[in-house]
Amino acid sequence: MAYRLLDGIRIIDLTMVFAGPVATRILADLGAEVIKIESIPRPDTFTRGNVFPDNVPGDDPWNRGSNFHALNAGKKGISLNLGDERGRGIFKRLVAISDAVVENYSPRVMDNWGLGYEELSKVKSDVIMVSMSGLGHYGPLRDFYMYVPGMEGMSGLTYATGRPDAPPLLTGHAYGDWVTGANAAAALLTALFYRQRTGRGQYVDVSGREAVACHLGDVIMEYTLNGRDPPRTGNRDAAAPHGCYRCQGDDRWVNIAVENDAQWAALCRVAGHPEWTADARFATAELRRHYADELDRMIEDWTSGLQHLEAMRILQAAGVPAGAVLDMRGVNLDPHLHERGFFHAVDHGPGVGVRPVPSQLPAKFSGVPSFVPKRAPRFAEDDGYVFGSLLGMSPEEMETLARDKVIGGPPSFPRARPTRTDLIEQQGSGWFDADYRVALQKRYDSYGRRDDGESR
Repeated sequence: MAYRLLDGIRIIDLTMVFAGPVATRILADLGAEVIKIESIPRPDTFTRGNVFPDNVPGDDPWNRGSNFHALNAGKKGISLNLGDERGRGIFKRLVAISDAVVENYSPRVMDNWGLGYEELSKVKSDVIMVSMSGLGHYGPLRDFYMYVPGMEGMSGLTYATGRPDAPPLLTGHAYGDWVTGANAAAALLTALFYRQRTGRGQYVDVSGREAVACHLGDVIMEYTLNGRDPPRTGNRDAAAPHGCYRCQGDDRWVNIAVENDAQWAALCRVAGHPEWTADARFATAELRRHYADELDRMIEDWTSGLQHLEAMRILQAAGVPAGAVLDMRGVNLDPHLHERGFFHAVDHGPGVGVRPVPSQLPAKFSGVPSFVPKRAPRFAEDDGYVFGSLLGMSPEEMETLARDKVIGGPPSFPRARPTRTDLIEQQGSGWFDADYRVALQKRYDSYGRRDDGESR
């Protein structure tokens, strides 16, 4: 019998929004049993209430938010109010039969509840606790409120991002959260290995700012070694041509990155302009960088007559690094991603239906079966399993706790509105691509990867 990599590992997930759920979703994809905890007064509102299927919130919007489905696929879900003393007692009982706790509250929250690492290690001596925050759990700024813009800004990433003649730019897609989540998952795996060797638990303090900063090695080292802040360069690089070039169609582009003279000559040949290689302005890599503006205009004159996928194929066939710039429709329908099992068609249940779920684990392991995630949990869906089967509570005890809103649901949730009111009219007028779902279904049928979402 083949086992997944983290079979037998149980993780309590107290995280919300992006960074923490990314970390625990990676661990769930590796086979761990992840139990996500929310509460009636404190559900994961941001992801549960963000981007509804077909822009319709429905009568239970907390079970329909697509960000929640993507970030929490494969996890169990319970409701437990840690603001209640009984809830904290139940939490400790759950810690006693688990391997790790992951949380991304502000640094003071767990200690204020009496659920910090020192207290939890009294419950289970080898427990692993991963705390995620913007600036870390110690240091003079530990209590600063911090979200992605602050983390990216204080890491140096924002200062280094943008065009030479423009102000600093945020990444715009919570880059810091995804990087922090991946680092936290890796740190927890390292702590599990340490416990296997020593029998001892670990407290792991993950700083989002530092997770972003450690991905800026060349920028930081330029100042460390030479006392210089590298200028913002937009899409430029040390080599040229290097950038994003317009293609045929509305908002269609191809990225090209030429690294050496051989690739430059190959690009000139397939573009039908071998004479470019004889142009004195482009004779060396340094000269090509100097005349990059002129070079970019010449290349875009060629790419603008091609479809973006066609341009990529022509360049790749000639040995020139290039990639089509795909919109989200293109990513969802990409045959290479589907053949590799990056997307899974999962039935998320009433009101959502069959929708693609992307992997959070872009890696394949030999001898280990591919993990198809189950749908994300509906609010408090697994209370019976966790409180009844795992902790042995009686139905009467659970009923009392539910009546007192220590467990159970539904959550306190703001009145839901369509995520994008401007989409309603556009969708009604045929803006929504009706062919997309047909094409998507054909893609899933082609590779046979679909999950009915029922066996959780």
